[in-house]
Amino acid sequence: MRTLPLLLVAALLATGCDVISPPYTEENPSDTDTSGVFAQKVLLEDYTGFRCGNCPEAHERAQELQALYPGRVILMSVHAGFFARPTAPPYTYDFRNPVATELDNFFGISRAGNPNGMVNRRGYPGNHILAPTAWAGAVAEALQGSAPVALSLEARLDTTRWELTITARLRYRERGAPDHYLALYVVEDSIVQYQLDYRRTPPDIPDYVHRFVLRDGILGAWGEQLHPEGAAAGDSLSRTYRYRFPREKDWRPQHCGIIGIVHRYGTTYEVVQAEYVPFVLQ
Repeated sequence: MRTLPLLLVAALLATGCDVISPPYTEENPSDTDTSGVFAQKVLLEDYTGFRCGNCPEAHERAQELQALYPGRVILMSVHAGFFARPTAPPYTYDFRNPVATELDNFFGISRAGNPNGMVNRRGYPGNHILAPTAWAGAVAEALQGSAPVALSLEARLDTTRWELTITARLRYRERGAPDHYLALYVVEDSIVQYQLDYRRTPPDIPDYVHRFVLRDGILGAWGEQLHPEGAAAGDSLSRTYRYRFPREKDWRPQHCGIIGIVHRYGTTYEVVQAEYVPFVLQ
């Protein structure tokens, strides 16, 4: 094992979150069996809002794609924009957060109208916003071939100190690039709240189940650089982070998990690999 040069860690946007200090490590495992390791996975971002009456149908399409490609479609529901704003009862809950708002503002999804989304953030800046009817074709295309990097995650929550430890391990099949950044998002599944659904009468659904809702970013919206020169083919990298779980919020840790992505920050913004793991409570 050898130590990499010090990397600049991206400034954290969320309060109460800290990152283990460098040096980071680069591992060179002796095994060469990579069967299945580099399977391509896809991030499907569903930009939505609980006052968007057409959004439930779009979310059903996203869940159908999850079921069609088990373990290979990583779904993240991003509540942002006009339809996510709380109003008079019963729409008083606030799903929004600074990371969701920053992503929505940057990619311009809610400005284009919801429901819309992105598949691996491909096509930026001109063709990245996809209507739900285009998600299936885009997902099938994105899943073809092998990913340039494998990503595995662990997320362990110490329920005594309420500290979350996230470990990310990466292995490169081919040379990486300086614009490869690792972003880690906290998501909560199965939140029961109101949702407007124009297909129903009455349209106000009190017990709608909101799936894989973006709650926060461990490293903000964009993450941190993995290697200033691009990792070499065959390199394995390891990162560990700590995050204070916000007990003052109504998040349920048994329904929370981490979505990790490797994406090309500052250039195409395309996601080259994605992964999801639920919290392990300790």
